[in-house]
Amino acid sequence: MTSSPPSPQNRNILLDDDLVMPFRIERAEASGRLVRLGPAINKILTLHAYPEKVSEVLGQALLLVAMFGSMIKDRQVSEKAEPDHMERFILQTQSNGAINLIVADYVHPGHLRGYARFDMDKLESLDDDPLANQLLGKGHLAMTIDRGPDTDRYQGIVSLDNEGPHAGLSGAANHYFEQSEQLPTFIQLSMARHFDARQKKRDATSNGWQWRGGALMVQKLTSVGGHKNNAPAMQHEGHENDKDGWNRINILSQSLKDHELLDPLLASPDLLYRLYHEDGVRIFDPHKIIAACSCSTKSVTRMLNGFSVPEQQEMVEEDGYIHITCEFCNRTYELEPPTSV
Repeated sequence: MTSSPPSPQNRNILLDDDLVMPFRIERAEASGRLVRLGPAINKILTLHAYPEKVSEVLGQALLLVAMFGSMIKDRQVSEKAEPDHMERFILQTQSNGAINLIVADYVHPGHLRGYARFDMDKLESLDDDPLANQLLGKGHLAMTIDRGPDTDRYQGIVSLDNEGPHAGLSGAANHYFEQSEQLPTFIQLSMARHFDARQKKRDATSNGWQWRGGALMVQKLTSVGGHKNNAPAMQHEGHENDKDGWNRINILSQSLKDHELLDPLLASPDLLYRLYHEDGVRIFDPHKIIAACSCSTKSVTRMLNGFSVPEQQEMVEEDGYIHITCEFCNRTYELEPPTSV
């Protein structure tokens, strides 16, 4: 059990951005994940010329995907599996708001990507500083675990609302755990841009403003469904009957400020120690996150072959090729059309 801040040598390793750090709060019998994203989330969001508010909401979705995706079993379908045959966690929203569609996914072992669609007229009709739940409106959020070919997909669907306790992405995710998993859960998502003078110096085309994201999830451990029994071994030290433990941890978690989640100079172990040291917080090896798209000529060709030959021939442009642009990474593929029916 960690009873003091991490040693300087460990802090240097764990100060890196773009990670998901699992942890356990021993005395209160709770577990959680801390997400800190810098260059990875900035790369994804700057691939598209999104309005700032759209980037902010897509960033929140990416934080959730990194958090939940890192929880799926660490294995791949086979050692020679194609990128789109790796284990994948997919989050998708469809709603009637200004941001009407978000798709984001996490591919084992930590590849993150995402994109959003929005209605500019609706976006401009909102207040100058709308909340994320106002941008999304009403609809649904679907979370899917895809373990590859010849396996069953698992999907959970929950409603998206623009008001009430389950409003927005964090509210919908909380609602999912309450409804489907029956796990008391706290989730906080934070997104902002910060000025990085070093980045501006390194890249003359950069204005120095970089996106950062942080997220915290804490859940009460229970013996229902084996959740508690499947957790890493721990020493309870006589605190099995700490009935107020979850309430205390929930209050401590709510005290976390956005600027603490986003501070690039505040190491993740130090942040967790600051919050939960009195209850004994133990951290585990972090999952590294990178911005990466799984599109390829092979996967795009396979998708194109799902259309009939006449349909493909209708896609041919003036230069005699079919052009397909990946909505995630904006890469355009130039493919030869079929020659006969």
